[in-house]
Amino acid sequence: MGIRVFHCDDSEAFTRLVAFWLADYDDIVHAGQAHTAQGALEALAGTEADVVLLDTLGKPGDDTLLRAIREVAPGVKVIVYSGYVRLMQEGALGEGADAYLEKGDDDGPLIEAIRKVVA
Repeated sequence: MGIRVFHCDDSEAFTRLVAFWLADYDDIVHAGQAHTAQGALEALAGTEADVVLLDTLGKPGDDTLLRAIREVAPGVKVIVYSGYVRLMQEGALGEGADAYLEKGDDDGPLIEAIRKVVA
């Protein structure tokens, strides 16, 4: 079945790019995407995701969505995957994140982070 990854990001173009990247790996499945916090919470419950890639979707430091994801899917691993990671201190979105990763134009670090959090 593979590692099921759900992606929550306000950029539809970026979620399409990540889905394209994930399709190259036999051990990873793109399980869905959402572009708003509410959309993520509604969709996530039915995906049986192993990992959520979470853009900040709001003010840096606001952990509201991260906490809500933990309530909807308590066993899921969360990777904060944002262009603002360098601006945040570790734990800035709460202690619930399993990893922080800066967005980039290379899928290697993303694949490594996904595999690492589920190992």
